[in-house]
Amino acid sequence: MIQPEVIQRVLREVDPDELISLTRDLVRINSVWDPAKGTSEQLASELAGNWAEAYGFEVEMDQVASGRPNTIITWDIDSGGRHLMFEGHTDVVTPGDISAWHYDPFGAEIVGKRMYGRGTNDTKGNLAAMLVAMKSLRQSGAELTGKIIGGVLCDEEDQMIGVQDFIRRGHADSITGAIICEPQDGLICISQKGALRAKFVVTGRMSHGAMPLSGLNTAPAVARLIDGLHKMELNAIREVGYDEFLGWPSFTPTAIMAPVVGPPQLNVIPSMAELLVDIRTVSGQVHGDIRRSLIELAKDVEENTRKYYKEYDDIITLDRARDIGVNVEFLADRPCTFTDKMDPLVIAADWATRQVSQRGAVYAGVPGATDGTFLWSLKDIPIVTMGAGDRQVAHQVDEWVDLDQLIETAKIYALIALHYLYPRDSS
Repeated sequence: MIQPEVIQRVLREVDPDELISLTRDLVRINSVWDPAKGTSEQLASELAGNWAEAYGFEVEMDQVASGRPNTIITWDIDSGGRHLMFEGHTDVVTPGDISAWHYDPFGAEIVGKRMYGRGTNDTKGNLAAMLVAMKSLRQSGAELTGKIIGGVLCDEEDQMIGVQDFIRRGHADSITGAIICEPQDGLICISQKGALRAKFVVTGRMSHGAMPLSGLNTAPAVARLIDGLHKMELNAIREVGYDEFLGWPSFTPTAIMAPVVGPPQLNVIPSMAELLVDIRTVSGQVHGDIRRSLIELAKDVEENTRKYYKEYDDIITLDRARDIGVNVEFLADRPCTFTDKMDPLVIAADWATRQVSQRGAVYAGVPGATDGTFLWSLKDIPIVTMGAGDRQVAHQVDEWVDLDQLIETAKIYALIALHYLYPRDSS
């Protein structure tokens, strides 16, 4: 059993002013990945590394791509015990139309109990909370065993090259559990949806809009694809049902591009169209089966669209090539994850949440995918996703985080590590 005085000693080391200041400094760095404008994760990663070095942590910086480093912060307590990872990312999404914001996206302005700015919620506030938690635990002098790794990773918002590089370099080999520091409004998320992204490419023949019969329009095939995806979604809903933590599976067409190159023109039938699809899966769905179904859908749509054009051409006695093509490419494939409630990491998260919040822990799932997907699927590492911030606020205009909740989160992170790394014969 962990003595109450040990718990209080750890909590006293969490400095709210330091946490708010570190969050503000991180938010004021524009870390949108935008090579054209010269912004990247570099400065935010360096800030985190310099901060950690000042408190005696071992810091390593791996350059994943130009301007896109991972900063690995390590506290190697001893050669035994568990190895706990805290993971947070330095990249943020674009603020979009800045004129739509009431606050400077990179100003970190505090109004009342909220801090506004891009990344306050997703996820620089939680990144600061994990760093402050690591420092607080270290300075508390609590008896611990094992290791803590702080993964300050790049590119979570796009292709997640940061966590993949982290794994390739062997940093994840000894990790026994990972807290993914994302805005989940204080919930303990033990599962997250899988993500399968695909691109359908439809090839036809370009022609004048006033003379469509001299070309081959891709639009009928695109319409059939959308209808087919809707049917696949309904079938998945009937087969796997509603997931307790993740809700419903979805097959969502998100972007239609026609033409693929050059500006669209009202009087031109483009020669090619692309349809992007964002598929989110829940427990019980097999990505291999979905891939095969999407390949089959492409073949069926190609065949049925050619039949449609033949029937049409027969009516008007038109002889033309009907060689429309439909192919599918897979862009990303990340499985659904699940960590059992009886895993030591989940038990630690539950205990810490109750200790700090004085209320019962609430379990949930992450509606999207995180860097934790790769840790879970490639290295079989139990993951829990949790942190401060309303889940609906991420990526929105006037993004914000509640500072009281952020302070509470830093304390929860610190106690998770305390419980998880406390010597087993003493607990």
